[in-house]
Amino acid sequence: MAGERTLDVAGLMEGKLTRPQIGIALWLCSLMVLEGYDMQALSFATPAILKEWSVSRADFAYVATAHLVGYFLGAMVLSFFGDRMGRKNIIVAGATIFGAFTFAASYATSSYELYLLRLGAGVGLGGAIPSGIALAAEYMPARMRATIIGLMYVGYNLGAAAGGFIAAGSIPAYGWQSVFFIGGLAAIPMFVALYIKLPESVRFLIVSGAPTAKIAEIVRMLRPQADLSDVTRYVIHEESRRNSPFSLLTEGRGLVTVLLWIAFITALAGHYFITLWMPTVLSDDGFTVPQANMAMGMFQAGGAIGSLLIAFLLDRIGIKAVALTFLVTTPVVAALSLHTGYGVLLPHMVLAGIGVLGGQIGLNALAGTIYPTYMRAMGAGWALGIGRVGSLAGPILGGYLLSMGISRPTLLLLDSIPFLFCALALYAMYTAKRARDGQTGSEVSLAKAGGFAH
Repeated sequence: MAGERTLDVAGLMEGKLTRPQIGIALWLCSLMVLEGYDMQALSFATPAILKEWSVSRADFAYVATAHLVGYFLGAMVLSFFGDRMGRKNIIVAGATIFGAFTFAASYATSSYELYLLRLGAGVGLGGAIPSGIALAAEYMPARMRATIIGLMYVGYNLGAAAGGFIAAGSIPAYGWQSVFFIGGLAAIPMFVALYIKLPESVRFLIVSGAPTAKIAEIVRMLRPQADLSDVTRYVIHEESRRNSPFSLLTEGRGLVTVLLWIAFITALAGHYFITLWMPTVLSDDGFTVPQANMAMGMFQAGGAIGSLLIAFLLDRIGIKAVALTFLVTTPVVAALSLHTGYGVLLPHMVLAGIGVLGGQIGLNALAGTIYPTYMRAMGAGWALGIGRVGSLAGPILGGYLLSMGISRPTLLLLDSIPFLFCALALYAMYTAKRARDGQTGSEVSLAKAGGFAH
């Protein structure tokens, strides 16, 4: 028909990064602040809770798993609806659920009540975070998608640090309840701002058949200088269909998906063993508690560096960057088994943080870039959710080994093994993706994370 003009929205994303795109990344970074705060909140409050409720560590241990179980449930269920109802809706809903349950946790009177409330908070974040990763990937240029996701996770470190400062100042004066009270209240302006400021994914709107006027409004916001006066149809060269859990394992994606899940499980098992038990291992090995805590602080600092570095390399050379990261991390973690002085331990922990935590952020970014739009939130959510099996297994197995009296050298050597399996799974994934590219004739190399799978 005369006068019709079709505009490929994907092309608009590939130009210079605009202020609205930067704004989207910053708002999503604030979402990661919530996750960082929540991951550390209970650990800061636990000593005061144990004292007030006269509960033993063994009897309270199951409460520490509540967030991970909830995250698993949220990631598996809510992320599915992120591909049906929109990324923004699930992000806002998840942040709201998190805020409500975290606020309510300040009124818990028993371990059982606190477990259920922490479970609910985990469900909220488990839905919001994968949808946030998907939204970030869909608004950023292909050349820097993983880098932006890495930058978003700096918010995680800020949230974790803020939790420490808040706990140090508020618990002595107002009790352990203040940690959850403040976290719940802080979520209110955040989810209100996310609802007002965050746009829905324009890619999602196109593949889901949203009205042209609604799509045009967002495109105009992204590129205000563009002439859209004669555009009658907005397109994106991707499949448009309803998602299904079976989509992850069909159409040649099965092997890639399973390998991604194996990578997540193994990486998170090793990661959470270090996060939970390393201070104890170091204390048992003769270091003071402040020295052990400082070492873990250096580990987190390395993670902040690694999250940017590995994500940048993922944009440049693809999956191989993350595979090589975990391959190099294996001997780095194994070398932590050596008895060294405090001056050697600190920089060693920085290197371990770069590999373990930076590699994990690379995995998160990878999960948000390898699936097509109609199933991206679900694909990322299921990878992050199933990976929580490793988050639970690593600390449980570590606790069992510690109870057997196994010493630091053997423990750290054993903990390095999951990272080797993660590297092998990622390399196999790279090979499988390259083979699938050749079979499908895809224009975008699936072995490189910068391009979406079609």
